[in-house]
Amino acid sequence: MNIWLKELLKSLDKNLDGKTKISILEACGEKCPFTHLSDQKLLDIKKESKSEYDFLERLSQQWRVRMEQGNIYVVFDKCYCPLINQNIEDSSKTLCYCTQGNIKKKFKLGLGRDVDVLMEKTILAGDNECRFKVLT
Repeated sequence: MNIWLKELLKSLDKNLDGKTKISILEACGEKCPFTHLSDQKLLDIKKESKSEYDFLERLSQQWRVRMEQGNIYVVFDKCYCPLINQNIEDSSKTLCYCTQGNIKKKFKLGLGRDVDVLMEKTILAGDNECRFKVLT
């Protein structure tokens, strides 16, 4: 599976423009079966929260959300995607747009509005962490 996925990503990189690749992978991320935070758990956190700030605080205790200098980040210390994390060598960071799509969906559910997400760093790009900035 790992080899097949790497070839798929290489083919996407070679044959599609950036916007199309991102759109495809983000759509996949919205339906990710491997997400570490289920939609129901997220909605439970939202229901228990008294405000948006309270929601973000509670979410940061349950998931990898960080509040830094007034900004919201989702940060992973390693690649957790089970499709690739056993052997990330020569993997395309294109796969990380799947995570970006998942994060967009989670914050849309939690905040009740569309958000944008900016991928700042990824393990697959050779960085020491995956860092996504949530733009509300």
